[in-house]
Amino acid sequence: MATPQELARYQKGPQSPQERIWWDRYSHDNLNRWRQIQDPLADRCAAQIKFSRPSGLLDEVERRAKEEGGDFQAFLDHCHTVPSWVDFEEMELGRRMYRRNGALQGLVLMCSSLVEGYAHNKPSQVLVATGRLQKDVSRRIYETGQMLHNIVGDDGLKPGGLGHRTLMEVRLLHAAVRQFLRNNPRWDVEKYDMPINQEDMAGTILEFDFMVVRGLKRLGVNINRREHESMHYFWRYAGYLLGVDEALLTTTLEEQEILALQLTSHLYDPTPDSESLAKALLKDMSGKPPFNLPYDVLLAFSRYLIGDRVADDLNIYSSVPASSAVHIVKTAIRAASISMRILPDPAKRLVEGFNHNLGRRTLQLGLGDNPARWGFKSLA
Repeated sequence: MATPQELARYQKGPQSPQERIWWDRYSHDNLNRWRQIQDPLADRCAAQIKFSRPSGLLDEVERRAKEEGGDFQAFLDHCHTVPSWVDFEEMELGRRMYRRNGALQGLVLMCSSLVEGYAHNKPSQVLVATGRLQKDVSRRIYETGQMLHNIVGDDGLKPGGLGHRTLMEVRLLHAAVRQFLRNNPRWDVEKYDMPINQEDMAGTILEFDFMVVRGLKRLGVNINRREHESMHYFWRYAGYLLGVDEALLTTTLEEQEILALQLTSHLYDPTPDSESLAKALLKDMSGKPPFNLPYDVLLAFSRYLIGDRVADDLNIYSSVPASSAVHIVKTAIRAASISMRILPDPAKRLVEGFNHNLGRRTLQLGLGDNPARWGFKSLA
């Protein structure tokens, strides 16, 4: 567990009949079954096309769908058919909350979600097997940032919009990686199960949603129940577009917490690779925009956000001055969050637009001036 509170919560077990249902739904035995299932719709496409950057994969799928239909058209139909449970107006507040806190979301993702995720040994082995353990680290982070930036653009996750297309590109990229690792001696199926399987994919959604919201709150951002529910709803549909089975897409915040507790207790197994991945990430991102923070301060943020237990397991420690800097920043964030509450809605929208434009400039710096080299075709 990342925090003493979450560890205590897990040790208490289910506290109501509904929680018993969720506890069983996400039991270790059931999660093990999900480790044998991947994303058949996307995988059938990837098996028939050559690897390229994500936008190239989707371009090829669209071309083949027009010429052949079949598996390619089935993938597009699934992505463009909006489930009946989706209401874009209801997820609009969530989109705006992620847009409003875009920079802080990036800090939490970098210092908490990804670092904690690396302590889940089985999923993190994909980076080891593909040779990206300590290669192109900052570029991976900026490409992840490009995805997060695009999905909170003006069109959000609506079909035909850039955010929707970007998630389709990510989904095909994951399928291409699975294709690369299929029958690859670098990947030990008996030891690590199927690469980028359904449990791993559900865990990724938790990193972008559950862990990010938890980290934002720890940094002093005020998020009320309605906002939190909309943020969760936003990522429920994003997870669907990324190929996560609906049975692993939680419907309430309480159910999401149970999934997070069960999944973490199932996968938490830090190794030397976990430590290498975490420190390579923080070291490579030190001194880089948008924060330009030194390595020691990033270590301090990470230790504060993931909790002492995980930090100790990953040998992440910080100096007293760096820890003091974290608490100063936290005080400033709390004050700014209180001020945000009293702003009228038009002013909040101006802040959100400013932060989104700031994110765009940061990503352009990180990705470089040549869009042809970007992982995804466009930037919102």
